[in-house]
Amino acid sequence: MTVIAFPAASSTPSPSSAKEAREADVAAGAGTGKIIARSFERLAAALIDRAASAAVDKVDDLSEKLEGIASNGGVGLNAAFGAGTAMMLGKNPVVGAIKGAWSALGTGAKVGIVLGLILLAVLSPVALVLVLLGLLVAAIVKAART
Repeated sequence: MTVIAFPAASSTPSPSSAKEAREADVAAGAGTGKIIARSFERLAAALIDRAASAAVDKVDDLSEKLEGIASNGGVGLNAAFGAGTAMMLGKNPVVGAIKGAWSALGTGAKVGIVLGLILLAVLSPVALVLVLLGLLVAAIVKAART
């Protein structure tokens, strides 16, 4: 989305350069005070024009980012929508968020998560046996010292 701002139309024709404007003021017989005042007016108009242009550019950038988020929502946005949908249906929003995030994941990420969970399930008993063995050794050492 592109926003275009046009400057307000002026009732008096504006000279193309500051030098031409100053020469026109001097030719019209304007005093030094009027020349300075008009110079400040032109400066203020230029500053306002630049500020408006910068604001339009920032709004344009923000709208492009929001369009990108809306079209390529990603895992976080799908998780948020899943949680919101589950909450509106009276279900657990955590489960809805997990389902929404899972649906947004790619195939490679899903395979990696499943393999990690399988590895965790296989190695958890081994870790439990090692912890129990360590506790048994500690109990034997304590009993032998007393």
